[in-house]
Amino acid sequence: MNWRGPAVVVALLAIGAGSGFAASAASRDTAVGSGVPSPVRADGADMPVEAPRPYAQDPDDPALEPGIAMSQATMGSGKFELFFPAPTGWRINDNASSERKWKDPGTSDNTYVMRIGQIDSQGVSIPEAIDLRVARLLDEADDVVIIDRGASSLEYTYRGIANNLRHAFMVWLDLDSSGQADVEIVVHGRERDVAGAEDLIERVSEGMRGATGGPV
Repeated sequence: MNWRGPAVVVALLAIGAGSGFAASAASRDTAVGSGVPSPVRADGADMPVEAPRPYAQDPDDPALEPGIAMSQATMGSGKFELFFPAPTGWRINDNASSERKWKDPGTSDNTYVMRIGQIDSQGVSIPEAIDLRVARLLDEADDVVIIDRGASSLEYTYRGIANNLRHAFMVWLDLDSSGQADVEIVVHGRERDVAGAEDLIERVSEGMRGATGGPV
C-alpha cells in the first residue's frame, strides 16, 4: 500500500470551529448614519481575526513501533464474520454491534488506537465512502489536512478533542468484490506513532478475510 504517493492536500484551518467567520461578521458596522461615507482604516489589518491556536502537548508514552505482535481476531457472525490479525494484548471495546476498538491498556489516553467498522449496510462504493469521510472531517473536526488520498485509503491530520495534533490512517475494503465498501479500518496516533500506525493498518488490512475465507 503506497501511503506516500503524490499527495492530494486539502486544508481546513478551522480556528474556533467557525469563530473566525463569526468574529468577522460581528465586526461589521451595521449602524445607519448620515453624511458622506469615507474609508476607515482597520486596526491590525495585517493580522488574522484570531491567532492560530497552539496544539496541546502529547502524552509522553513510548511510540507505537512497527512489527508489534499480532494474534488472530474475529468480529461479527455468520456470513458477516471477519477474520484478521489484531495487536496481541490490546483491550477491546465494542462501540456498537458493527464497530470495535482496540487500545493498548498500558498507554495513556490520546496516544494510539485502532478501530474497525463493518459498513456494508451503508451501500456505498469505496470512493463514496472516502468522500463521505472527508466531508464529515471537514464539517466536524478542526485543522484538518488531507495528506494523501488513495484508491481505498486516506491519510490525514486533525486537532483532537484534547486539543492535540492527531495523525490518522484509514483503509476501506470490498471483501466480496460487490463494488460496495464492506469494512472501514482506522488507526489514530500521535506524530511519533506514524511509522507504527502505518505498519499496523497495512498488516490488518492485508490479513482481513470475510466469512468465506477468501482473500481481500
